[in-house]
Amino acid sequence: MLMQLPGRTRLAIILRCALSLILLTLVAGPPSFGAKGPAQAAPSPSPKAEILFTGKFFCSLKRQVVMPFKGVITSVKIKPGQRVAPGEVLAQYRLAEEAVLQVRQRLFPSQVKDLEMRLAEIEKKLDTLKSRQRELTQLAQHKLAATESKTQTDREVLLLTKERAAVQERLGQARQVAQDDLTLLKKQLGDGVKSGQVPQEAALLAPIGGHVIWILPGLQENAELEAGSPVFQVGVMDPMLVRAQAYEIEALELAQGDVAEVSLESQPERKFRGVLRRLSWAPLASGLEQPSYYEMELDVPNPDLFLKEGLKARIVFRKSH
Repeated sequence: MLMQLPGRTRLAIILRCALSLILLTLVAGPPSFGAKGPAQAAPSPSPKAEILFTGKFFCSLKRQVVMPFKGVITSVKIKPGQRVAPGEVLAQYRLAEEAVLQVRQRLFPSQVKDLEMRLAEIEKKLDTLKSRQRELTQLAQHKLAATESKTQTDREVLLLTKERAAVQERLGQARQVAQDDLTLLKKQLGDGVKSGQVPQEAALLAPIGGHVIWILPGLQENAELEAGSPVFQVGVMDPMLVRAQAYEIEALELAQGDVAEVSLESQPERKFRGVLRRLSWAPLASGLEQPSYYEMELDVPNPDLFLKEGLKARIVFRKSH
């Protein structure tokens, strides 16, 4: 259609189109091929959600020392917070009169003596019956003794032999019980039990190595204590243990070995590293109408013994989502 127009008109149209293309190029700029677009910002890491708990510090191991017998304290060897070794003497006491009687009865149990006497009587009677049995056997061979007499003697020998075996078994058991009780007495009284003698004084010993974290108030020389009275507590303070309770949703977010930031409520600026060592798989209460909480324990190093039992702790776990 353009070719049908007059030559001067065609030229004017072509020049007008060329001018329009030049103007468009100047306004938009030249096209670029393979050019990079604007730089995109790197995706920011997802924030870490905090799971918070409130707990309390405990010794990782704790043992109590009680008075095994009634007695009067004669000396106290240690102070609160002092480090002790296993078997170290914590205090000494003098046995009360009734305690001395109890120890004497346990050192010399009457049951063992009675069974020993019973066994001696059976042995003597059995020797007599066996001697008579041999005589009747010889007489019966010569038809000088009645068969009924020999049969009766054989029966008595058999019954007495069984009774001797039963008494021997009971005596063995009684001796074993007496030996075990003697071992227990030596642990309760320290080195005072020697050669079966009742000691005048006994000692309270540290059951484990650690620090003395509690002493009975009023414990001093001449204080009289009843049997079963708690006197000392020895605990292991490095590491310390933090106990807390996790709600069911929070418990699903945690696993053994998770690391937490632990601080004291009284001194929040000081931080400690805690490692989750135990998370219960069963809730504290199993009722349908009750919420489910799970017990958890964390190990917290305490080399300088700054942390003490009973302090309240703030526990923070940080989990990426």
